[in-house]
Amino acid sequence: LPIYCITSCGKVGRCQIFFSRPHKFFYWGLFLLNLPFFPLKFPVCGWIMQDTPSSKARAERSFRIVADVSLKAAVEELLAAQGYVCEQEPFSPFCYRLLQEPVPLGRSWAAFFGYIYILDRSSMLPPLALRPKPSETVLDMCASPGSKTSFLAQLVGTHGCVLANEPQKTRLVTLQNNLLRLNLLQTVTLSYEGQRIPLRKGSLNAVALDPPCSGWGTVRKDPKVTKMLDRLTALQRDLLRHAAALLAPHGRLLYSTCTTNVQENEEQVCFCEEVLGLSREPLEPFLGFSYDRLPKGEGTLRINGEASQAQGFFLALLRKGDAQPDEESEPD
Repeated sequence: LPIYCITSCGKVGRCQIFFSRPHKFFYWGLFLLNLPFFPLKFPVCGWIMQDTPSSKARAERSFRIVADVSLKAAVEELLAAQGYVCEQEPFSPFCYRLLQEPVPLGRSWAAFFGYIYILDRSSMLPPLALRPKPSETVLDMCASPGSKTSFLAQLVGTHGCVLANEPQKTRLVTLQNNLLRLNLLQTVTLSYEGQRIPLRKGSLNAVALDPPCSGWGTVRKDPKVTKMLDRLTALQRDLLRHAAALLAPHGRLLYSTCTTNVQENEEQVCFCEEVLGLSREPLEPFLGFSYDRLPKGEGTLRINGEASQAQGFFLALLRKGDAQPDEESEPD
């Protein structure tokens, strides 16, 4: 009896059941090109190997439904049929928090078919803060692994386009694989240094920038740490300069980091205002999060990770003014 299986990477393997007449014994032969990784790629095998699954979800586990609104109910039913219990987040109809997890969510059928994307709650906010319009073209300057890119693609819809840039080749492969698994055909991947993306100046109305950051809560008084932070803040400013140049008049730039350092957050926003001529647009707090307030942080959001049961995060929305007389429109 031949049975055909399709793995998540698109390979087809053939399983043949052989019956032994004397003892009515059958033997399975699995001929798969990627057999060593089969338990990780095919959910059924993952369930078989799970000896004592926990019925409690991890406290920080959250996910996003990657489907049209009309298919949301079907995805919810698919998850419920496997024993998952979840609740919708108050800040978006696509975002959910997991309450019960019979087996790891990444091995669910919904994940297998690309209907959900697992990510931290805070990482869901930058696309919502940028508020891209349907059919709009958006640039994600530092895109991998694709959590924000994929949400931006949902928000712009099938008639929009998200340009997802990732300079590192290994991370670019991860980004491309995730976008392919999620069936998001309205995305295009690029691989340039963020500060040298060869797009025409003044050509974009929306840019998302989540640059490399320290990820630290505080900076110790260590010369090596200070030197590393200086390099990071310099890189962030180079990226911000190029992002501002790519923006069309009245275009929007969403700047976000997963660090709590003032030098990488509030001070960078002040740099954008004082040097780049951008102005901050006040962000309304998202429901379900706790926030910290610091000097020079007016209009920005600084998420308290511990109180929000999420990753600490910083978000700022900046807008470009009218075109400057000497502003060039040719490519770099």
